[in-house]
Amino acid sequence: MTVSEFTDLLGADRVIPGGPAASAWLRDFSWYSPVLENALADTTVDAVLRPRSVTELAACVATAAELRVPVTLRGAGTGNYGQSLPLQRGVVVDVRDVAGVLEVAPGRISVLPGTVLKDTEDAARATGQELAIMPSTYRISTAAGFVSGGSGGLGGAAHGDLWDGNVLAVELLTVEEQPRTVRLEGDDVRPVLHTYGTIGVLTRVELRLVPARDYTPLVVAFRDFPTLAGFAHDLVSGDVHVRLCSVHEAVGAAMLTPITALFEPGEDVALVWVDSDRVEDLRDLVTAAGGRTVDWAAKPHISQFPFSHTILWARKAEPASSWLQCEYAGERAAFLAQVAALRSRYPGVFLQHIEFAVSAGTTRPLGITPLVGLPDHEAALEELIAFCRGLGMTVLNPHSYVVEEGGFVGDTAQVVALKTSCDPYGLLNPGKLGDSFFTSRGLTPPSARAVAARR
Repeated sequence: MTVSEFTDLLGADRVIPGGPAASAWLRDFSWYSPVLENALADTTVDAVLRPRSVTELAACVATAAELRVPVTLRGAGTGNYGQSLPLQRGVVVDVRDVAGVLEVAPGRISVLPGTVLKDTEDAARATGQELAIMPSTYRISTAAGFVSGGSGGLGGAAHGDLWDGNVLAVELLTVEEQPRTVRLEGDDVRPVLHTYGTIGVLTRVELRLVPARDYTPLVVAFRDFPTLAGFAHDLVSGDVHVRLCSVHEAVGAAMLTPITALFEPGEDVALVWVDSDRVEDLRDLVTAAGGRTVDWAAKPHISQFPFSHTILWARKAEPASSWLQCEYAGERAAFLAQVAALRSRYPGVFLQHIEFAVSAGTTRPLGITPLVGLPDHEAALEELIAFCRGLGMTVLNPHSYVVEEGGFVGDTAQVVALKTSCDPYGLLNPGKLGDSFFTSRGLTPPSARAVAARR
């Protein structure tokens, strides 16, 4: 391909040729994983496109289809699995300038794909509403990026994740010489969720809103991790509304260096963002359970420490550390049994960090866990994953950029069918849906390794 076709569409100032000038668009947070950092080291691109409107975005898509050029969509690049890094050159399309709030209505907000979620939240709050869920990176993340590459975040402790009816509808362009607009609503949205922009080019995102609340950040500290884990499970399962309940084992908590002055060495902590009207109720619950509460400092914001931010702090403290994502049992006793087994088998290695979500009334403890001191990373990781699965946990592998390996996609046939219709030439983010990239390089797909480990 030549860059001139896209320069003619957008102007030279909106097209960045491949090479050093495009390097900023070839980075994300996949370096959290030593496996991905190595696998994506040679990522390159022919050009970065920066459209300013849906019309320009559609023109880029049509031209790419005519030229049969691979297309990778990108927002703020906050993903952890290489979602927005191209595996087969082509063009990266940065949608951040295709932004704006289209409509706010009771229970829903409609935005353009590049709209930053903080702007979305601000627009919702101006009407007395808030986003049901938003990523902890909401200050920079885009709506399309969250839908395509995220899963949950702030608000999850009350409203679940993307799959819990929090994405009401999307509109997308097909990748054809004459792109069609396809609207998906309700359950039909599911194939687009967390499939890395492999299905279609999002042009409109409609997210669920709930009544706005005022929130107060607090630290909850205990001297016994199982007691803290049980308290957190009870808290999220109870009637005190929290937008966040992020639990950290003491060794991992000590790595959250900007806030370690808020708790004592050796304390296990939960970072809680609670409805301000229920702060005293929360304090009473903590005291009754044998813990203590600590008021949050004015800065930094509590959103800088939960979810995958924890892995960033762990990598700063232990540069050779890695991570794992998993889901514990929802039932309280089974959850605490898993917590105890991991502490016994991997003390000081599997640093338990648990985020809580509630889906359809079920409490879901989600592990986003720093791993410290694994001797031989890939072999030790396979052993650890097998141990977790043996406990009945679900493991979501963050060391693969293949959609299926992440563990979020349910009906793969539905995903493939929609992709076949919307991306007939297979140009959208090729290599991410299926094991093609691994097998083409003679590597064993992670899925095959997992099967072998279970035999």
